[in-house]
Amino acid sequence: MTTLAPSRQRVIPLIHAQTPAVGDSARQVAMILRGVAMHEGDLTASWRRQVRGEIEEVARECAFDNWDGYNARAISQRTTVNAARFVDLLPADLPEPSVVPAPNGHIALTWDFGRGRILTISIGESTSAAYAGILGNEVRRHGVESFRDDVAKILVESIREVARAG
Repeated sequence: MTTLAPSRQRVIPLIHAQTPAVGDSARQVAMILRGVAMHEGDLTASWRRQVRGEIEEVARECAFDNWDGYNARAISQRTTVNAARFVDLLPADLPEPSVVPAPNGHIALTWDFGRGRILTISIGESTSAAYAGILGNEVRRHGVESFRDDVAKILVESIREVARAG
């Protein structure tokens, strides 16, 4: 028996490709590819849906000043929208972040893979993302990048690097 294992990046283009192939085998391959694409889409959608839900929950719990008892600023609706938008712009093949409230009124997305492998991206009321991390092998990275229609390449590369380091 032959097993089809296309990469995530290849599934969707194969689904919509026109082909002169006909017959039962061609129909079976098309059905398998459609199923894989639907399954991958469901996983991606649930990952994003899960993180957006966590953003909403954190925002509700921290919607007032002094939510931590140490004078933390409230998380605004604008910050909540920006954080959800940022998550929607992330490539689907990235690992899921943890969602954490920050005392400055931001929402932090954190990828923590243990000692010496952590990256945090902080989203506030502007369309800028401040980031800092140790990406493995003592590689440190920090800065601020804007996001509007996409996430800066350095942020995506940093997430991938911290996930694979070790």
